[in-house]
Amino acid sequence: MFSALKKLVGSEQAPGRDKNIPAGLQSMNQALQRRFAKGVQYNMKIVIRGDRNTGKTALWHRLQGRPFVEEYIPTQEIQVTSIHWSYKTTDDIVKVEVWDVVDKGKCKKRGDGLKMENDPQEAESDMALDAEFLDVYKSCNGVVMMFDITKQWTFNYILRELPKVPTHVPVCVLGNYRDMGEHRVILPDDVRDFIDNLDRPPGSSYFRYAESSMKNSFGLKYLHKFFNIPFLQLQKDVRLAQGRGCAVLLVSEEVRTPTGWDCCWGRFGGKEGGSQTCAVPALLGRPVLPAEPSPHHWVGYSLESSPLLCSIP
Repeated sequence: MFSALKKLVGSEQAPGRDKNIPAGLQSMNQALQRRFAKGVQYNMKIVIRGDRNTGKTALWHRLQGRPFVEEYIPTQEIQVTSIHWSYKTTDDIVKVEVWDVVDKGKCKKRGDGLKMENDPQEAESDMALDAEFLDVYKSCNGVVMMFDITKQWTFNYILRELPKVPTHVPVCVLGNYRDMGEHRVILPDDVRDFIDNLDRPPGSSYFRYAESSMKNSFGLKYLHKFFNIPFLQLQKDVRLAQGRGCAVLLVSEEVRTPTGWDCCWGRFGGKEGGSQTCAVPALLGRPVLPAEPSPHHWVGYSLESSPLLCSIP
């Protein structure tokens, strides 16, 4: 177990690892090192989940600015990396960790070389880092739940796993392989109906549905904007925890649909499209948050305009 944890934090690297498909913590490039050397104000954790062969690792690579690889190579264990991302209306440094999660990892075979000494942890050294070994939702700020719009069984994974996401964590349900739309078997309405009928308690966080293609980068711009939602929620939680007593005025507006994209969907107050404004009164000395919405009210952050922060001394 300890050996597996060492691989996650980067203190140990398994022998014979493919450098192009790293497992465990990804080494940080020099640009990120220089950026984080100035100090980090927020640490944000994004988890990518989905069934096998839905494009999780391809998305993980795309978020790092890497090219798309046609060949499918199954990921054996959880991979973690840091990516370039910032909220455009703040100068705060945000460290975004992206987790490529494997539900059940594949243990590696032990080497056939000559055993020179007795290692008491040798039996545990082959343990794979997967969702059965770690609680991937611990300290999680956002989830990207992926499925293949051409395969029904990958959507069945969404039906099974989406209700298990903690209610305080915002989720983007991402229908991948949009470039193969002529073979689609999962319609946008299927996803909307499922999300709309989820039994979630009042005060639950936000769900969004979008579609993507890792082959032509379709949907990546929207996904970067979706990261604003967990960041604003993290920012609010941090400021409240620091006792600074600030109320956040959230301008609730539907995420604007990119040209030619009819599959981005959101709802506020039971209405599709348009925009609504949710004003939060600020009382001196303590934060005042809006009343809890009903389970079927979908509140959206404006991803193209900054939130108005009311700081109270």
